[in-house]
Amino acid sequence: MKRAHFAAAVSTALTLLGPGPSAYAATFDARTGAVTLSSTTLRSVSLDDASSLKPLRARTAKWSSSAFELLYSEPTPEALEALFAREDGDSIEGAGALRLGKNNTGLVLFDAETFAKVKEGRFEVSFWSRADGAAPSFFVAYGRTDADVYEKGRFPFAQVRALRTGKQTSDGWAEFSTGTIDGSVYGVGVRAVGFVPRRITEGDTFLVDALEIRKVDDQLTKPTACTQDDVETTCGAEGDCMYGHCVPSAVTWGPLPSASIRQDLAERWAHIATRIHGDRNSIRIAKEKLEPQALRLAREAKSSRQFVGGLTRLVNELRDNHTTFGSPTNFSYFGPQLTYASSNGLGCFGVVDKDLLGGGVGYGLFASTDERVKVGDVLTTIDGQDPKVWVDKHYPSFARTLPNDPRSDWGETANALSELLVARARSFTLTRCASATACTGPARTTITFDIADLVYKSILEGKTGGGGQVACTTRFKNAVSNVSNPSSSGEDPVDSELRPSGEVSVQFDGFSGGAGWESKMAAIFQGAPATVLMDTREGHGGYYSAIDALFRIMRGPTEPWGVVSIGRGGHDNPDPLALFNAGEACTTERGSNDFSCFASNISGFFSIVGQPDPPGMRSKVAWLNTNDVSANDFMPKLLQGRSKLRIFAPHPTSGAFGAVIRLPSLLPGYQGGSIQIQDSRFATTYAAARSARWESGHGVEPDQVVTQTQSDLLRGEDTLLNVSRAWLAAP
Repeated sequence: MKRAHFAAAVSTALTLLGPGPSAYAATFDARTGAVTLSSTTLRSVSLDDASSLKPLRARTAKWSSSAFELLYSEPTPEALEALFAREDGDSIEGAGALRLGKNNTGLVLFDAETFAKVKEGRFEVSFWSRADGAAPSFFVAYGRTDADVYEKGRFPFAQVRALRTGKQTSDGWAEFSTGTIDGSVYGVGVRAVGFVPRRITEGDTFLVDALEIRKVDDQLTKPTACTQDDVETTCGAEGDCMYGHCVPSAVTWGPLPSASIRQDLAERWAHIATRIHGDRNSIRIAKEKLEPQALRLAREAKSSRQFVGGLTRLVNELRDNHTTFGSPTNFSYFGPQLTYASSNGLGCFGVVDKDLLGGGVGYGLFASTDERVKVGDVLTTIDGQDPKVWVDKHYPSFARTLPNDPRSDWGETANALSELLVARARSFTLTRCASATACTGPARTTITFDIADLVYKSILEGKTGGGGQVACTTRFKNAVSNVSNPSSSGEDPVDSELRPSGEVSVQFDGFSGGAGWESKMAAIFQGAPATVLMDTREGHGGYYSAIDALFRIMRGPTEPWGVVSIGRGGHDNPDPLALFNAGEACTTERGSNDFSCFASNISGFFSIVGQPDPPGMRSKVAWLNTNDVSANDFMPKLLQGRSKLRIFAPHPTSGAFGAVIRLPSLLPGYQGGSIQIQDSRFATTYAAARSARWESGHGVEPDQVVTQTQSDLLRGEDTLLNVSRAWLAAP
């Protein structure tokens, strides 16, 4: 472990993880790069040999390859001893260190004695680690029993990860800390701390040394009743509000990064959003809003809710559905972001025309998984406010992304509304009508849900809440009788059926498909059916090639159209006039309607003049949209204006026109985000596209605005299907 060199850029005056006391119990000698443990902390572990683990109830563990759970083993003293490394340089304190990662094996410490001492206060965990091919993986897990620590399909009640503090040596050692965290959450204490890698490459490992657990104070976060509007005053800067009660933000958004990490993260996102991002509307927003506000957050934030949550919201407010900050790996009750998974034991909302309540757009129950709510109930208040006003204020803080076109918010927020209410609202009211024709006087009733108290009580009792779970969708009814399950290969199902009227009904959710997907679409239009209904109301996007394939099936050169998608230029000149010139060579060289200029980040296709129209041009087509993004933006935009085609929807699509790329994780414990790297223009030819507008931010507007009515919900009828089929049947 001996070394006489130290990273010159690091000093002992570095700002450490906060909030809380600024000094650590262990001391670090910047001259020698050595750590000396304190004898006054609750637990100081030198990690020299297996005997140092005996008081900690150590168990070896590895992640299952088939489920998100840990496979535990009770190690023998010999097996534990084999985990220690004692070569020169393999430790930063004492004579040895843990080497973890061989065979994907890690260590979980169930130190009940120490955790009991901090249950009623706050504490901190710190350690030193060196990545030898793999970065350290660490968690603090809260739970009622040991089984809650990822055993047999269970997950922690809450969890916290550790971040680098800024202290490091020139030969790879770095200090990690949780910062100051609560010893219990809603009365549930810490159960374990763990160092378990996730499927690393064979031979890669990491070292762990100088583990300390120390008590900080007795200022435990009280589960005071709160709302999203008063979280700052009720829960304080370091608190968050979930299930209507205060919770430490370390268990939602994670530890607060150090000042230097905050500055770096803010600057990275400012650079990405203004110089690399392809959505021209988002770039404008980034320059006006994200860049100055992200840097201010980095300087002033006192908690992870303020900084990480605040930066996540700023990224969402770039208004690009392809752009995400990234999601915390937080499999607990306190994951801060919406998962869009299911009804959460409540039900599924959809966009409705409140025709029985005087009109206007709102949120109505499309499906119910709780006997206290019924299909057709309309949401009238959330925490005493108009539902859309409340959603507009708070949804951007917890969403993973936002539609490019704000007019598209209705469909996306409806899909996530049950989860949002359960996690973040205190109360809401519903209005219920007795029938599709009676909704005045005694035929109209108001139902009040104190949702926070119901869910909080359920959590304290160790339950997940009443009711069942169903996947939510913006469709009230399916367009076909039999809906296929998603393919294990990732290809989107395409379901179709011939109705007695002669109409061919097609239901699909996206364009993630290859030859199989394309052949199904080709077969549907091969015989030029007279009428076709294309239900894409839950469109999550897909491949450029699939868009091109369906375009060639449904639109021909007698009504020419096309698209070009273009990225940015260089750092000093991100939008040079020559961008379009680079694409012209591609169209000439390829000699077809498809082109890709990878060096210039340009792709697209246009109608091939002179070729015959495809059979699909003869079909009368009703196209249904609601919650549609990406490829499901491109396709209706490419078809709109074609003869014998009409788009039906309650509002425009998202308006995300461009390719998307994944970003690496920019913050430990967070999955990597993503950005859109192009924007698109639509025109009859490539030359005409030069004078067209950048389309991102402009959703595809419906040719006919149709919203599911409350009265049809009570009748059990799908308004969009009824209206579009009536149009198809008309001469």
